[in-house]
Amino acid sequence: MMALDMDKLRKVKALMDGGKTSGERAAARAKAETIAQRAGLSLKAALSRLDKPAQPQAQQVNPFTGFADYMEAKEPGWKAEQARRRAEREAKRLARCDELLAEYGSREAVFAATDREKRLHRALGPLREGTDSYKGWIAGDPTPAMWEALRRAYPLPDTVAGIWAEYNAWEKLVSDRIAFEPYYDPPPYIRARQAALERHMDRLPAPTIEGMRARLEWMAHLNARDFSRNVQEDEALLATLRADFEAIAASVQSERPQRPAGRAAAVRAMLATEPGLSDREIARRVGCSPQTVGNWRRRMAA
Repeated sequence: MMALDMDKLRKVKALMDGGKTSGERAAARAKAETIAQRAGLSLKAALSRLDKPAQPQAQQVNPFTGFADYMEAKEPGWKAEQARRRAEREAKRLARCDELLAEYGSREAVFAATDREKRLHRALGPLREGTDSYKGWIAGDPTPAMWEALRRAYPLPDTVAGIWAEYNAWEKLVSDRIAFEPYYDPPPYIRARQAALERHMDRLPAPTIEGMRARLEWMAHLNARDFSRNVQEDEALLATLRADFEAIAASVQSERPQRPAGRAAAVRAMLATEPGLSDREIARRVGCSPQTVGNWRRRMAA
């Protein structure tokens, strides 16, 4: 369990209270909850510490002191079960590290900055403010200046499938590094890029089956996260899904074969407007047999 990062929490609290938009304020709140959770605290308890003077280290009290003994008395064998679970988690982590060493070649390579990281770091560098934020931003949608820098670093994908693929690549990189350093926190340029990708995942039109599939995977990912988003982001995603669905539905409707009465009307219309077309060509366009077209041609000529 990590110590409460008071400096970071204080900055996030400022954005929670004074963010320009409700989205920024909600994103800051989600970040504050994450900071609190890492310290084993509720958000309310963590924020209450901002108003208290710092105590000397010797006077600080661990709120979990005696908890293990209490649980052991309540549930005999609790300590042994917790130790077993910790050992199991550690064994899985070490096994994952072995897999990553085979993939990367070394621990150093896991943490080595990628080309894209270097580009983002250079492009966003002039906007840096403090250790883990940029001017006017801690979390949530990037600022206009950040959007410009992010695009300058390298272009954002122009499809939902491409956005989802890049987002997953960043998620994997962060996860790989956490396997070696459980308290690893991605640098702000990675978080900024992911924030931009998240906004596009919510809003970029993708009226195709592939786009819908990627968007549903995105929704499953959001549902599995240990914190919730603000309502505005969910509403934007829902609106985009509805628009994509209606576009796909309209496309399917236009390609649906016509009923016999509709085909007959279409044949008569084409014979009247384009009599020079062959029976076979009209039949191909309407979706009927050449004989049907010939029958209607003779009736209309009689």
